[in-house]
Amino acid sequence: MNKIISFFIILILVVSCVCAQNKEKKESEKPFVPKVTSGAEIEFDKIVHDYGTIEMGDVKTGVFTFSNVGNKPLVLFDVIVSCDCTEVVWQKEPIMPGKTGTIKAVYTAKTAGLISKQITVQSNAQTDRIKLQLKGNVNE
Repeated sequence: MNKIISFFIILILVVSCVCAQNKEKKESEKPFVPKVTSGAEIEFDKIVHDYGTIEMGDVKTGVFTFSNVGNKPLVLFDVIVSCDCTEVVWQKEPIMPGKTGTIKAVYTAKTAGLISKQITVQSNAQTDRIKLQLKGNVNE
């Protein structure tokens, strides 16, 4: 009787091991599916606009074009400039997936020297803050 019980216990253990190996094998045979990011995502064509050399008092405009490369509408909450010499205009309406928008930066040259101004874009994108830069040189 003990031999029969031992046989069934061994048989159950062997069957359990074989089933576990088959399950692991099936898991590894599944195709790799990359994780899809859900939500809005912003991508700029450039993050630096170089005005080059300009003269004191000049008013120059630079345009930053961006795309919503995510799968939900993109909303720009705020676009913040680092000084009062720069004004920005941007779309307040949501940017649908696959569509583009622009941020127009108007710089007034008030002081001579190198320009290095920051524009911070805040949005509902997964990358929720992006820093843009205006640069150049103002002659007297």
